[in-house]
Amino acid sequence: MNRSRQGPDNPVPTTEVRTEAAVWFARLRDEQRGLELEALFRNWLDESEAHRHAFARMTQVWERAGEIQMPARADVSTNRKERPRFSPWAATLAATLILFVVSAVYYWRDKALVTAVGQQQVQVLRDGTRVVLNTDTRIEVKYDERVRRVRLIRGEAWFDVSKRPSWPFIVSVGDQEIRALGTSFIVRHDDVQDLSVILVDGRISVAPIAKNEAEQRQAPRILAPGERLVVSRHQAPAMDRPELSRITAWERGQVEFDETPLKDATIEMNRYSTVHVTVPDDEIAQLRIGGVFRAGDSDEFVKIVTAALGLRVDRNGHDIVLSRSANQPIEPTTR
Repeated sequence: MNRSRQGPDNPVPTTEVRTEAAVWFARLRDEQRGLELEALFRNWLDESEAHRHAFARMTQVWERAGEIQMPARADVSTNRKERPRFSPWAATLAATLILFVVSAVYYWRDKALVTAVGQQQVQVLRDGTRVVLNTDTRIEVKYDERVRRVRLIRGEAWFDVSKRPSWPFIVSVGDQEIRALGTSFIVRHDDVQDLSVILVDGRISVAPIAKNEAEQRQAPRILAPGERLVVSRHQAPAMDRPELSRITAWERGQVEFDETPLKDATIEMNRYSTVHVTVPDDEIAQLRIGGVFRAGDSDEFVKIVTAALGLRVDRNGHDIVLSRSANQPIEPTTR
């Protein structure tokens, strides 16, 4: 009995692994390749049997691609026995390999991932790293043979980094960079928090990016699971341990507050909606609230807050202003 092609002795690599093998094949055909690239390739091969099988298959198909003969229209009636034995799958794969050799540079160029206000997105990068983008977020991804780089332009993203010991993973935010390996962490960058990094699992380091080679690199800050580092332009860097379920509520479509000033709560709710809630009165803005709200549901948030605090609501299109009610005293907090 013939063995199945997908049996344990001859596994079919995943699409991701086949893609990586094709890229390595293309880059190794570059006459300018160096010893460092070849060393990285050997490390990739050693990571799994699937990598070795996929690359061997790519090499075999490429070599056999030279056997493909495209008959002229006058030879359509040629006896089928004279045609080379080359399966449609192999021909397709050979064409894919040729495409990779011709356009590998485009595969490795920057790739931007963007979410709109109120939108979330889950992406799996080609190395297996899982990224969850929160509302109004933009990241740029640039992988090469030496390092995996991601730049957070704005917003918030949760990274579950695929462990590749020979391929560092770096996230840059402004003048700071985060180095990780087989790690889960969340990065936020906006007007309220210049940079906020919380480590969910694993180990990461955060350090300023050296402006030039002559500048001495500052010692990185090493975070332990559960720790958060906040770097601001106006204050010294601070470390704390917030409640993780509250910090990650956005992935569940929620916004959670605990004794949060009303001004900060409205700013957070505004991240998820085109409806903007403002509190111009400083005294009212310092009232504290708590609770769990649906991200993007500004109307429900305003309804609950105004009922609990006795506030007045003034609406003008997408703008909502909360102010003091003339007939009702203001309570100090709501929970």
